[in-house]
Amino acid sequence: MTDISHSHPATDPGMIDFELTDLDEARLALEELPEGVGKVPALTTGYWEARRRRPLPSDRALQGSTIGWLLSLPQSLQPRLLCDLYPRAANALAAAWVSEDRAAALDNLLVDRRGNRRGFPPEVRSELQALRYALDHPEDTGLDRSKD
Repeated sequence: MTDISHSHPATDPGMIDFELTDLDEARLALEELPEGVGKVPALTTGYWEARRRRPLPSDRALQGSTIGWLLSLPQSLQPRLLCDLYPRAANALAAAWVSEDRAAALDNLLVDRRGNRRGFPPEVRSELQALRYALDHPEDTGLDRSKD
């Protein structure tokens, strides 16, 4: 009978060398792509154009429901530059505002999940950040008094 307490796993044939790890940590390791792998398809010419929906006439102008949403917000929170410069994004945000998705919609506008995007100009980004803050702190911003 061999005493394995003093032997090294790498030198014993038939032994498996392993490392104890946390299960959640192991799951994360499996979910993460190696650096740069996720960006390859996005860098291919025409990748996003083929996946983006076709432009609609309403993408170039504010919808009536968006104007109503804009006016329902406290004046200090109205994202006027977003509406002027990016009506498509404003229409999408206004549509999401009436649902539970409002925070996720704002986060999607603020966080680049595709990689290598220019993002909004600082003034527009500031409007979006103010709205996001207001969702988390409605009592401080007057959002709770606005008509949803």
